[in-house]
Amino acid sequence: LCNGDPDRTIKVEVYDWDRTGSHDFIGEFTTSYCELARGQHGLNVYEVVNPKKKLKKKKYLNSGTVTLLSFSVESDPSFLDYIRGGTQLNFTVAIDFTASNGNPSQPTSLHYLSPFQLNAYTMAALGCHGEPGADGPMGCSSWPRRGAPIVVLGAGCPLWHLLWDAH
Repeated sequence: LCNGDPDRTIKVEVYDWDRTGSHDFIGEFTTSYCELARGQHGLNVYEVVNPKKKLKKKKYLNSGTVTLLSFSVESDPSFLDYIRGGTQLNFTVAIDFTASNGNPSQPTSLHYLSPFQLNAYTMAALGCHGEPGADGPMGCSSWPRRGAPIVVLGAGCPLWHLLWDAH
């Protein structure tokens, strides 16, 4: 709301809502988080001023007032806030080995089963599962040694038993 600066100006525009979508501008006022945080009292009554009317009419004061009736701050915790708070997660990896992703006998397929190297899907599965005793992603030594459960769709993966037996 205020980019971490409680004194930063907040501009409030007031409109008369119309069902047709042609909303009418009534006026505007400025405040700050600090002013709003003071809560309901005489200082939190704001004059709604229409700048165009103010320029045209000498006797124009305002188009009305807005009075703060209540103020509360609600935070939406981030994913990291939950983790820092001790939330435990279950993690499952799904890998699509179905035929729609290419013929595994063709080197152009992501499923290609080369006798010389692992394909991208198998490398992803091992990366999520990890090698025994190895650190997890990005060197995280607290990564579970047993790895994450892996669901393989369209099985035919020679590592199917290896991945599940490691649990």
